[in-house]
Amino acid sequence: MQPVRALDRVAQWAARTLAVVAIGLASMAIALPLLSDLPYLRYLFESPEVVVAVTFSATGALLVHQPRGRTMGWLLLGTGIVSAAYVASVSYTAWVLDGVESAPLPPDAGSLALFTAWLTNWAWLPVWLVVSTVLPQLVPEGRPLSRAWWPLLGATVLFGALVVVEFATTPGPLGIFSGVENPLGASTFSTLRGGLVGALDPVLVVLLVLSALSVVVRFVRADGTERRQIGWCGYAVVLTVLVANFGPSWAVNLAVLFIPAGLAMATLRYRLYDLDFVVNRTVVTGVLLGGAALVYVALVAWVGALVGTSQGMVPLVAVFAIALAFHPARVRVQRAVDRLFHGRRGDPFGLLRDVDRTLREADSPRQAMAEAIRTVQEGLRLPGAAVVVPMPDGTEYRTESGALDTQLGDIPLQLHGEQVGTLTVASRPARRDVGLDQADLHVLTALAGPLASAAYALRLSGDLEASRRGLVDSREEERRRLRRDLHDGLGPQLAGVVMGADAVRLTLQRGDHELAADLAKNIADQARTAVDDVRRLVSGLRPPVLDDLGLLGALRSSGPATFHGGPQVSIRSEGCLTDLSAAVEVAAYRITQEALTNAVRHACASAVEVLLRAEPDAVTVRVSDNGRGIPAEATRGVGLASMCERAEELGGWCTVSGAAHGTGTTIIAHLPRIHG
Repeated sequence: MQPVRALDRVAQWAARTLAVVAIGLASMAIALPLLSDLPYLRYLFESPEVVVAVTFSATGALLVHQPRGRTMGWLLLGTGIVSAAYVASVSYTAWVLDGVESAPLPPDAGSLALFTAWLTNWAWLPVWLVVSTVLPQLVPEGRPLSRAWWPLLGATVLFGALVVVEFATTPGPLGIFSGVENPLGASTFSTLRGGLVGALDPVLVVLLVLSALSVVVRFVRADGTERRQIGWCGYAVVLTVLVANFGPSWAVNLAVLFIPAGLAMATLRYRLYDLDFVVNRTVVTGVLLGGAALVYVALVAWVGALVGTSQGMVPLVAVFAIALAFHPARVRVQRAVDRLFHGRRGDPFGLLRDVDRTLREADSPRQAMAEAIRTVQEGLRLPGAAVVVPMPDGTEYRTESGALDTQLGDIPLQLHGEQVGTLTVASRPARRDVGLDQADLHVLTALAGPLASAAYALRLSGDLEASRRGLVDSREEERRRLRRDLHDGLGPQLAGVVMGADAVRLTLQRGDHELAADLAKNIADQARTAVDDVRRLVSGLRPPVLDDLGLLGALRSSGPATFHGGPQVSIRSEGCLTDLSAAVEVAAYRITQEALTNAVRHACASAVEVLLRAEPDAVTVRVSDNGRGIPAEATRGVGLASMCERAEELGGWCTVSGAAHGTGTTIIAHLPRIHG
């Protein structure tokens, strides 16, 4: 850590000293009426300068040693000093006048009382101008938005200086203390004064609008971090200005506290607190208070018109009616404001119902996922949302709604213990630098269930498409093989048989019986070869032994079960196996034969037990041996992979379990029945 420079130490010491002086002046201002029992304490709180003097000075001294808040710290500190001078001047002048506003200064009052009376006429003005026009242009770090906005700041400062001069030199009685004449009142500035008085209100309105516009433009252009800072500052300033123009004095004293608090929050802890929550509650409170006031006035007027008076019990009836309706109104207003800020986050069940309806009414899994993610994004009013689903063929299906140009949050979509996709959402603009809000995360986690089901259905549809393509490819490959075998093998053989028969006929016509007999023998050999080829082709399509002996008979009469000197093979069944579809029957036969072959060839088993169990919806094949098992480092071979593929083609599964040290191997295949 680098040592603090001497100049920084001096600045910090000066800032703290000025803050102590400001707080001391404000304390003195309050102490004078309390100690003297003079009734002018209310003067001090009719405007918020007492609160400004204390809070602005303390916050300014705190921010001066922060690199990002140094400029704003000095501005707050200067505003607090001026406010402290103002309230101290009001208190001291009123104390000199014994609390009488219209009394003249006593002859022995001295120049200090005259000076403080003069300060009360204009010292409040810089405070108001800084809060309403200068601060909005400089938040959050003490500089205008860009070079193009510097003229506005210069015009604001110039206008403020001219107005202060006009107020400070106006001839006649001072504002609060009407019995004291302005000691600097001069007719020299009469022309300037007349122009300023006429332009004061419209120019001030223009400056207020442009200052607010600069905050809006800065907010729109800012990134997530600066946007949150501007949000805290802008919220505080806007609230104070609104309350100062339209609220009572006590509310102004309370609202002005938000400015130093907002600036300190923006500089020091803007990442820890959510401004949306504060604004949300402010809007709800404002709507409820405004509505309550309107209802109160309406009820008092209506009931008063009915009974002929607005006094007595009429106000109590109005208050009672408002109290009865307050809670239901608060719930409805809160719900409406929540929906305005965060969409349907406050109604997760309704959003879940909409997503479920969207998934059910879609025409396809892809359309269902696209519509569902759009419903989520629009329902929660997120900048963007997307779903990524890994497909069986190694590609990714991706659909998105909105813009994913901010910090992202990922929610895994899991089903049946497997991640079937990922839901990716963009965080709200106010939280770009801190990620998803916990409330959003809870709702998205609840929505992950139906979205995971949709992603699983999408993957199944991908599996189905891949299976369909595989079936088509397999069918075409099988046709190509059959065509090749028939064209290149069986076809020439049968053609040779035909030509041999013609040769026999011609030989017999010539009377050469011995040659005809030899030719007939060759024809018979060729015919037998063709028959063998036909059997080979038929066996490749479906083992003929299944049609001749059935599944159990085929297993008992072929393969390792018939080896002499081989393992003892026990084949038994449970349930009826005579009504199996051809595909299930062939799969069960091939899987069992492959398992028996592995037990004999690789496991060196001496006993193998085969169990085929027929169930209403599936057939289970279980093959257990007492061989040497599968080594832990062994990889799955062609035979094991072929068994699993045959089971998965039918929508089933196949597991192989076993360990080393002669504990044997167990293969279980679950084959769903194919109905229809």
